[in-house]
Amino acid sequence: MDTIFIREFRVDAWVGIYEWEKLRAQTLEMDIEIGIPGNAVGRTDNIHDTVHYGDVVERIAAELAARKFKLLEALAEHVCAIVTSEFKAPWVRLSVAKLGHIRNVRKVGVVLERRRDPGE
Repeated sequence: MDTIFIREFRVDAWVGIYEWEKLRAQTLEMDIEIGIPGNAVGRTDNIHDTVHYGDVVERIAAELAARKFKLLEALAEHVCAIVTSEFKAPWVRLSVAKLGHIRNVRKVGVVLERRRDPGE
């Protein structure tokens, strides 16, 4: 299984249910593992045969700057859908965490793993 990974990606996002969370964007930390579609890229050396991780980072940052979410679960589900649908990744595993959100806790978050529908 061939995988691209993006580690410790920090991005500002509007997420939260409490009034104080709605006043400003929060910095989140993401770890993303993305399945590479097929195995041609090792032979072709062509960016079009893989998932362009720079484009993934830019797309997620732009999307999270423009949208607001109540729950990390919904935000993570949306990010997974972007990776599997727009970037045609066969699967994605996403960890997303709020930093220093709870006293005496460094990170709190969720982990989702999603697969693209084979019909897409």
